[in-house]
Amino acid sequence: MSYRNGLNYLESKTKVLELYDRFGARVAVCPEWNGRVMTSSGDGLDGISYGLIHVAEIDAKQVDPTFCFFGGEDQLTLSPEGGPFSLYYGTETGEDEQMLTARDHIHLPRGFQEGPFLVDIAPPDPQIRMRRSVQMTNLAGANFDFDMVRTVRLLNRWDIHQVFGDPVAVSLEQADVSYVGFETINTLVNRGTPLTRESGLVSIRIRSMFNSGQNTVAIVPFRTGNERELGPSVCADFFGTAPHGRLRVLPQAALLRADSKYRCQIGVSRKRVLPFLASIDFRIGLMTLTTFNLPPNPWESDYLSNEYCETVSNTVADFMNTREYFLRESAGLHTDESEEESGIILERDPEDTPYSGEVVRAYNHGPSFPGEVPTAQFFEFDVFSPAKELNRGESLTHHQFTAHINADNQTLAYLARTILGVDYDLVYDKILR
Repeated sequence: MSYRNGLNYLESKTKVLELYDRFGARVAVCPEWNGRVMTSSGDGLDGISYGLIHVAEIDAKQVDPTFCFFGGEDQLTLSPEGGPFSLYYGTETGEDEQMLTARDHIHLPRGFQEGPFLVDIAPPDPQIRMRRSVQMTNLAGANFDFDMVRTVRLLNRWDIHQVFGDPVAVSLEQADVSYVGFETINTLVNRGTPLTRESGLVSIRIRSMFNSGQNTVAIVPFRTGNERELGPSVCADFFGTAPHGRLRVLPQAALLRADSKYRCQIGVSRKRVLPFLASIDFRIGLMTLTTFNLPPNPWESDYLSNEYCETVSNTVADFMNTREYFLRESAGLHTDESEEESGIILERDPEDTPYSGEVVRAYNHGPSFPGEVPTAQFFEFDVFSPAKELNRGESLTHHQFTAHINADNQTLAYLARTILGVDYDLVYDKILR
């Protein structure tokens, strides 16, 4: 849809605040929907709407039991999603044990569902500042009380130069290039008891959903080096092995076809991560760049595991990671059967703990098996902040930057080479040809 159509639709459903400039950049923010940036445009009202707007889910008005799956290209939420310290199977809801152990009943913490973000600063100011308080309980029984502060700011050309560097800044000077860039500043303040590793930490997660396309490729650069020291380049077996041609791992980046034809996900560990994610839609000539504040030595920080809960029985929830679950399924080992009983021994990563999760993920939504109809057509970037032990009054802040650049092939090839370290034509040949 066009940005104008998207904006009109959103305004018929909720309050929308908009940031824009005289060059055609526009950003739509919905304070009542967790303050998310829903969509943006680099070509004014009649430009393409870049963020996913999940019309079917919004029309259904199911704003409470699961994920508020409305879409949006910059959504603030919290981590961990799964594991023994999960916020998404928390015990504050009063649900019975059967509900807690069912995969179908994963839900956002109720604190996210009770009331909108309050707006402190709004247009005509060049930024939007929002805040709210949330209370929640993790699966281990730890209680949390947080203030959340979120600022959305439209980036001008100088900002983009500072964030993305000279190659992007020079490219934007061309007359036939359109772009939009924005920053979100996300702060979590602890107003409750101290957070400890023993009772479970919390981190910031930014979830970005973009419209998929038949000729769209997600690009995930990673730190090169010896696999013995750094581990695999990317984690690519979340949902089993991707079919041939959907995922390619180059020496410096992983390529994932983002067409909503097959469910597939890749992640990058704290030893391999670089502060860039990108996508290219070769049909319309659009590059999306995402960057964020990464600690100087991310391998020294805790990053929470975000694996899902699987049901072992009607009364016990066993948190195994997604890779292990699919290995067990493919090996014919049922969740109520031990490895010793089956004779199947699964290899485990010695660093697979609640505090050694991925820093970034790229996900292509789609069917998991023939005949399944996907709920929406999108691909997604997930970025996680480090988790820290916070005393009362201490805070954690995560900065994230998104830019969409619509340009000719020569300009996009220059950006791919200088920022991402990949050859534009090679990306196309490896995934789309």
